Amino acid sequence: MSIMYKPFRALFLFSCLVAGSQVQAQQISNSPYSRFGVGDILHGTGNVRSQGMGQVGVASPSYGLINDQNPALLYYNRRVIFDVSVSSDLKRLSDGENTQVDGEANFNSLSLAIPVSNRWTASLGLKPYSRVNYYTFVRQPVPGAPDLINDGEPDVSAYNEYRGSGGINEVHFSNGVRIGKGLTLGLAGSYLFGTIDREAATTVVDKADSVNIPRKAVVHTSTKYTGVMLSGGAHYLKQLSPKLVLGVGAKYAAQATLGADREVALESRLLDETVIGRVVTDSTEGHTSLPQMMQLGFSLDNNKNWVATSDFTYTKGSDFRGFSQDKGAGRAELGDGFKIGVGGEITPDAGSMSSFFKRVTYRVGGYYRSAEIMTDGGGQDLSDVGLTWGFSIPMGRGVRPPDYTQALLNTGFAIGMQEVKGTGIKEEYFKVSLGISFSNQWFIKRRFD
Repeated sequence: MSIMYKPFRALFLFSCLVAGSQVQAQQISNSPYSRFGVGDILHGTGNVRSQGMGQVGVASPSYGLINDQNPALLYYNRRVIFDVSVSSDLKRLSDGENTQVDGEANFNSLSLAIPVSNRWTASLGLKPYSRVNYYTFVRQPVPGAPDLINDGEPDVSAYNEYRGSGGINEVHFSNGVRIGKGLTLGLAGSYLFGTIDREAATTVVDKADSVNIPRKAVVHTSTKYTGVMLSGGAHYLKQLSPKLVLGVGAKYAAQATLGADREVALESRLLDETVIGRVVTDSTEGHTSLPQMMQLGFSLDNNKNWVATSDFTYTKGSDFRGFSQDKGAGRAELGDGFKIGVGGEITPDAGSMSSFFKRVTYRVGGYYRSAEIMTDGGGQDLSDVGLTWGFSIPMGRGVRPPDYTQALLNTGFAIGMQEVKGTGIKEEYFKVSLGISFSNQWFIKRRFD
């Protein structure tokens, strides 16, 4: 007789509905640097576990949580695991004179891992590949305009606004297979889809004109993306001593070319964003090229309750090409970049019956990222540094028959800052990730009725 945990299945179906309703609305707080490329690329940053220990995990398997950074590590998930998570950002933007604080919550990931055989585990998941959300406002007095109000400034000013929203989502099917002692390989195929909207608006305001209502002239560009991306990984475990294990992992995500359907429209709007006129000036099918990514990681653990790990990520941003009717012929908006992360976790005593806090998993880490963005003035260096920490908190009574289900509440926190050197603009952020995972031993045959 087989056992399948019904609440487990019900929660999975409910989470699918929630993720489906959120996937088109996912946003983060205002991030001016997401205007470049296809936005802030989240691919390769990992799940809540990884986000709590420096966004690392290419070389550190987890038996109770899904590792979506390296498909080769799926093999170590020998139980059915379902995981869903959300994240929230609070950001403070400053340029030395002005400050802006805002934030928003977003869908983070949804994944299900199922052991297919003794050597093979497969996983299906949904997560964001990139996110776009920026807003820039610039006021410029019109030279030569009269100063009839006598306030020392021209009466006529131009207000320029630049907005962006949307992002690209990733549905992935991943597989991890054990090849030999300590050696596992992984392969993942992803379907990428999403829409990115960008607007450039200009409003001319004459302070001396009290009759006419100001209107915005808006260029609205909407681009829909679809395409396929392939990635592969490898991992090797070596027993160095009875209490020390070395792990080495690597992942490669190939360059992907997406189909891009772009529509450009000229709109006339009132100041409350009401559209009073719209003309589509261009509707074109084209392509966008996403950069390849390479990751290498090392880990040390005692095969019991602690692990220390580090990752190096190289993103060939110069591969990126913006929209073009010809493949690979679009604008280059990014340069190459890298990220270094270190972190670790410890569970004092997962089987403790006397202390709840000994059963909690504690994580800490940090990362440094360097990238290049291409502006009209040439390439500019973008740096991002952050400290992270987090916990996995066991829920309920732990793993017990007859359902053999374990639930974990996973948390991740990050505090950091990114800036482009020479611009004076700093983006300080505090990020919270919250997830819940269920692991269950399906298809267990009862020995007694």
